[in-house]
Amino acid sequence: MSVAVDIVSGFLGSGKTSVLRHVLAGGLRGTRVAVVMNEIGEVGIDSHVLTGLGAIEKLVELSNGCICCSIDEHRFDVAVQDLLDTVRPDLIVIETSGVADPGTLAARIQGAGLRVDAVITVVDASAARRWLRETAVARRQIEAADFLVVNKTDLVTSPELATLGRRLRRLNRRAALAHACHGQVDLPLLFGPEVGGYRRPAAAGGEPPPQDGHLRADRIGAFVYRTERRLERERFERAVATFPRDVFRAKGMIRFAGHDGPWLFNYTCGRSDLGFVRLPGGSSASQVVLIGREPARYRDRVLRALGRCEVRDAAT
Repeated sequence: MSVAVDIVSGFLGSGKTSVLRHVLAGGLRGTRVAVVMNEIGEVGIDSHVLTGLGAIEKLVELSNGCICCSIDEHRFDVAVQDLLDTVRPDLIVIETSGVADPGTLAARIQGAGLRVDAVITVVDASAARRWLRETAVARRQIEAADFLVVNKTDLVTSPELATLGRRLRRLNRRAALAHACHGQVDLPLLFGPEVGGYRRPAAAGGEPPPQDGHLRADRIGAFVYRTERRLERERFERAVATFPRDVFRAKGMIRFAGHDGPWLFNYTCGRSDLGFVRLPGGSSASQVVLIGREPARYRDRVLRALGRCEVRDAAT
């Protein structure tokens, strides 16, 4: 089974560890989580903030260098392999140093044979203007994001926050944007395996679980596409390209015509990929869970588009 990797990025002092602690302290519904903490200095400090959280199976520190460039690939690969061997996690979260380029790190992760599920960039609302003016990496962190968490909103006025939002949108029109104070962001879709909580009831023929109050406040919901028929891959990829912007995330197992095994499908804010996986036994169905804002507006349209990908000829 493919292990999801989420990158938590953001410039120095943005509040990455606070966001991560808040999400992990709230639990990830039985997900086995391993964390890699990276710090530029010789001594790791932020890892102590996460110590003792029951949601973490294991935490590994990579200090005295930047994970995207100055920490050599062997050291990185050894740390990741240790997690895979000892923990067998469902999710690996990598919190980068404040000066790391998440795009470069994503390439390194893929080179290690893992799957980047999402890049989550935390932005300091009170200091973003300065860092964007004075550094190039702050811009790259924002441009690489699938999710932008604007933190420390209590330190700016409403007009300042609106101005920052427009600046972020100019840099990255694709990312979903959320606001936070003291790292308290309540969007569980930030972390990939949360989608499993919707997929498991769907596989059993049930409905997605009830949404929390904060999901209702953000108008976020989910729906499931499921079929026993095989899909035609090119048509499926064209259908995915037409997903509305308010579809933030989609995941599932797809069975294509002409292929024996299932393909793991992952979609995050306009970016999608497919990876072949080997699963013992299991359902012959294809199923995808989609999560986004106000899904009732586009649910039927998306389901029709996916339905048109089905191969009707049973011989295929």
